[in-house]
Amino acid sequence: MNGHWGLYERGFMPNLGWLQKWTELVSSSTTVSELCKKLVHSGVNTGQGIGSYLYLLDNKGQIVQLGGYGVNPLPADQVFSTWEDNLLAKAINNNGLSHQEAQHQGSKLHLYAIPMLKGDTPLGSAMFCQREKMAEFPKEANLAMGQVLGLWLSSTGLVNGFSSNGKNGDASPDALTDRQLKILEAMSFGKTNAEIAQDMILSESSIRQETVKIYRALGVGSRNEAVKRALHLGILRAQVS
Repeated sequence: MNGHWGLYERGFMPNLGWLQKWTELVSSSTTVSELCKKLVHSGVNTGQGIGSYLYLLDNKGQIVQLGGYGVNPLPADQVFSTWEDNLLAKAINNNGLSHQEAQHQGSKLHLYAIPMLKGDTPLGSAMFCQREKMAEFPKEANLAMGQVLGLWLSSTGLVNGFSSNGKNGDASPDALTDRQLKILEAMSFGKTNAEIAQDMILSESSIRQETVKIYRALGVGSRNEAVKRALHLGILRAQVS
């Protein structure tokens, strides 16, 4: 991301002004989708960014998409492994920037990934999709960015909630039906199965069955986790009281 926010103003160390802007951008975001949208449209790049996605590392060494915004040549339902040769695993295993080219709708794109860190512990990878090849980040900048992202990710509560249920490999948020989206929205308002059933003129049994499908599609194991992940994916908007 050559020239963004004065990253290269002082040799190979990111200046404090740049790091402060990066921290403010990340910390001011409330969901994954909001953060990724900011990363694409803010001054963090030179205008060539067209996609940004966050991936979580679970306790089985699998790397699963949490959410994002824009173009992503990587399949949304694919689960990557840290034990295989792939862009996201390289960022985690090498503790630094990784790069690969990809074809998307007839165009060559450049994908970059950095590890999201909490101290020395990798939490996942952040992926950026660009139209053109960038000058590589200094290693110190990668680590600073990764630490800020890791702290933010930890603060969301998604690290434990999304990695503990062991169902991520079956997750497919795009498969949610209109009925399931309505049920999910009702959940976000705190409605019970009985209340949702009454509103939708369905039996409680039908609502329970649909709820199980919602959990499976989102790769979660509870109502709270389902609503939280839907918010971060941008499927739901936060309810303002």
